[in-house]
Amino acid sequence: MTEVSDVATVDLPPGPRSPATWQFAEYAVHPLTVLTRCNRRYGDAFTLRFPVAGRMCFFTHPDAIRAIFTASPDVLHAGESNAFLLRPLVGDRSVLVLDGPDHLRERRLLLPPFHGERMRAYATIMRDAADRSLDGWPLERAFAVHPHLQDIALEVILRAVFGVEEGNRFERLRQVIPALLDSIASPALLVPAFLRIDVFKRVPWLSAVRLKAELDALLDAEIAARRSSPAGEDVLSLLLGARDEAGQGLSDDELRGELITMLVAGHETTATALSWALERLAAQSEIAERCREELERVVGNGSFDATHIGRLEYLDAVVRETLRLRPVVPLVGRVTAQTFEIGEWRIPPGVRVLGLLALTQQRDDIYPAPEVFRPERFLETAPGPYEWLPFGGGIRRCIGMAFALYEMKVVLAAVLLRARFAPASTKPTRVGRRHVTLAPADGARIVLTERKLAAWR
Repeated sequence: MTEVSDVATVDLPPGPRSPATWQFAEYAVHPLTVLTRCNRRYGDAFTLRFPVAGRMCFFTHPDAIRAIFTASPDVLHAGESNAFLLRPLVGDRSVLVLDGPDHLRERRLLLPPFHGERMRAYATIMRDAADRSLDGWPLERAFAVHPHLQDIALEVILRAVFGVEEGNRFERLRQVIPALLDSIASPALLVPAFLRIDVFKRVPWLSAVRLKAELDALLDAEIAARRSSPAGEDVLSLLLGARDEAGQGLSDDELRGELITMLVAGHETTATALSWALERLAAQSEIAERCREELERVVGNGSFDATHIGRLEYLDAVVRETLRLRPVVPLVGRVTAQTFEIGEWRIPPGVRVLGLLALTQQRDDIYPAPEVFRPERFLETAPGPYEWLPFGGGIRRCIGMAFALYEMKVVLAAVLLRARFAPASTKPTRVGRRHVTLAPADGARIVLTERKLAAWR
């Protein structure tokens, strides 16, 4: 393993000398290809240059990842790094785009509804959503499973956040959110983002602008209704009742920003991770069979519920291996607010520093034969905190990590207990960019060969 030096002697890691416009064009279309090529040529640290956005320093060594995640928030700003891509969608008050005390306050208010102990309350919602969706999957013909998994994940997050599953606003949210995500999925929209152009303000004729305005209006109406008539134990109710150390709650702007973050990011990323998991299980039937054997041993002939999740160790390993080999978000970024010393490099203010998590998780000195999908590795050895990073790390680690992991296990278990499936093609599934995430380019096409009635009905 290459060591990261403690002595800062030079400014920036090496990188290609091609024009910044060309570097960005390549990256926008084929991000993993460009990053992998640079990693092989320049090693654990390298620099790319983009128009307007400037210099981007990428790091893959776990020691460097640790340095990034444990740096003082006065030195590295995560919110500022996220803002140029995410602020047009989530607004100014989302935890994703805040830094410093504002970020810490918001994070503390958001954590309780997503605490691990609350996951059991959501298990039935997750199982039943998967069950209803599976009834409509076509039999014995190829289809893209990603849209179906998006529907499941969206229903889950809507019901968990609002505590309801019907009503005009609820149904309209089910239509508007996926339409909005589809409207901004193209890699072409990265160009205005990197050029600091907010398309929601500067390109009013885009369908995304109308959909975003409708989403804002729907959420504002829901917030107003719930402030006047509090509901129960759903996420929105808990957020409405949350108070900081000064006794202040979340404002309407803050609530809207966090609701958009949860509804949009929270369901899209999980659906994509589930797509990759089913794509792998279809291609490697022996792993799917081992999952079914574990489920039969743990669940038996009874009804699958929350009491079984913690005992599904192999299924948990399948989820973790999926997120290792196919992380949905391949990197996390920070902007240097002060000079940042990382190993031998001395990064000046105003430069983006990025932990390239996708390549960290494919290092052969950490994961032997890293290109192989082998869940057993997570039963044999637990990776270090800076070696398995699909949810980031440090004080910026994804708040929804426990929720996402739990949902993946519940949905996969529900599908595996009822269905058998095969890949639609022998060709490898290509990785495609979907805005800032990496998803199956073909929607993860599979063939459902068998479907039976659920024991819990």
